[in-house]
Amino acid sequence: MKKTTLIVIGLLITQPVTATDSWDLDTNFAGLAIADADWTIDKVFPGTKIIFDGRYSIKRDTLEGPTEDDCCRPLEPAKRMIAIIDAHLQWGEGETGLEYAIVAVTPWAFQRNTPASEGFNPVRDTMEFGVVQGGFDDPLGIDSYAEITIVRAGRTWGFKTRDESPWTFTVGAKVSLGWAWAESIVDVYKDVSNAIAGMYVNLAIEHERFGKLYTDDRVVPGFTLGSPATNASTSREARIRFGYFNNFYRCMTVDLFVEKRSFNFADPVLPDLYTKSKRSGVEIGCQF
Repeated sequence: MKKTTLIVIGLLITQPVTATDSWDLDTNFAGLAIADADWTIDKVFPGTKIIFDGRYSIKRDTLEGPTEDDCCRPLEPAKRMIAIIDAHLQWGEGETGLEYAIVAVTPWAFQRNTPASEGFNPVRDTMEFGVVQGGFDDPLGIDSYAEITIVRAGRTWGFKTRDESPWTFTVGAKVSLGWAWAESIVDVYKDVSNAIAGMYVNLAIEHERFGKLYTDDRVVPGFTLGSPATNASTSREARIRFGYFNNFYRCMTVDLFVEKRSFNFADPVLPDLYTKSKRSGVEIGCQF
């Protein structure tokens, strides 16, 4: 079977799937999961998977800044993370071995966390710069790829009915812009070289004791600035994930999840080249 070769060099729009809150850059973690996969490009890929997730910041420090925002609310100190390393590795049964891998390095990132309070208020702001990522995804037919991010920015808001309430509802949004290049397994498709715009959404309802239900989604469509008939193919990458997460004992966490990821290779003349994969499983991890 011939594999799809995808090489993407541009702004980092995808990010590794994580066992904890993937938007909390100020948390190190490691996790191991057992999952079942389906909807892949070949019958050798569905089945049981072993997945490792990890994130580690080489250096973290606290920055001095304003103590109040424009509405005179107290602000927590911002955190700066240097050299964040993310990894997501998946092993399959039989001869497939390591079949899905993502490794990313973020040289600089900034984050400000604010405890949720009564009403609807910002609880986290993040900025990431210069992220470099590489990997491959055999179940989607992606032989290799590489990505570079110049900047990605996001904000998360929290809602509580009162300060003492154990329940918190959160909604987050991120955006990112860049450029991508791609190559397809099918020689008749034009090589991708298009602008890309990433849009991310995170929704969760959390109880201090019983954990949280969440959805963490992204879509990264490519687009052209001229007539499609005179431009190369475009790409579209997406992932949607639902789960239940709980920090049940000290650093230990559990994450029950189901997700779908996909990639679409669109040509002005030819039919779209679309691949997808579904995974569902449980992951045990540790935050530190």
